[in-house]
Amino acid sequence: MVSQAVKIKDKKRGLKRFLKISGISLIMLILGFTIYYTINNIFHENEKIILENPLKDIVLKYSQQGILNEDNYNKVVDEAVLNFNEDYINYILVGLGINNLHKSPTFENPLIELVLEDTWNSEIKKGVPYTEKGEIDNEDIRVVISKQEAVNALLSEDIEEFMKNSVVNGNTRIEMIANKAELYSKGYLTMYNEITGEELE
Repeated sequence: MVSQAVKIKDKKRGLKRFLKISGISLIMLILGFTIYYTINNIFHENEKIILENPLKDIVLKYSQQGILNEDNYNKVVDEAVLNFNEDYINYILVGLGINNLHKSPTFENPLIELVLEDTWNSEIKKGVPYTEKGEIDNEDIRVVISKQEAVNALLSEDIEEFMKNSVVNGNTRIEMIANKAELYSKGYLTMYNEITGEELE
């Protein structure tokens, strides 16, 4: 009888030790994860992505020293729409403020789908957009914009200001696809607020 009581006590002691070690391990894991996530966001905060305007050569082709008149402007727009490629998309994304985006706590990169008559998708890795043609199934947001509006944005003096106005005026539409927690964890809510001046509902 005495030895049986000792065995029961030993079992309880082993279970308590296991729960204690598991609890400490879980706390350490969460703490390490939080520290990594915070440091990662601090180093990426306010990073500026610098891309060369993809219309530079077309503008120089039709203008004197980069200055366009109305007739030349239309020629540039027409040619740019015909030659639309992923560099245009990347420049638009920078104008929309992708510098606010980062990996989620589960290490998933932001994924954006863009509809401009045809569909493109872009994965943002360390603040840099990697864009290709085609649809995706797991996008976080969808941006709907015409090629004409996109080219006008590229030709504007301040693309960030142009894109803000384009969204506010309804010429560019941003559709939130992922849930709010996922959007928050990747920085989309900050991006949306900077574009529209409003909090996401």
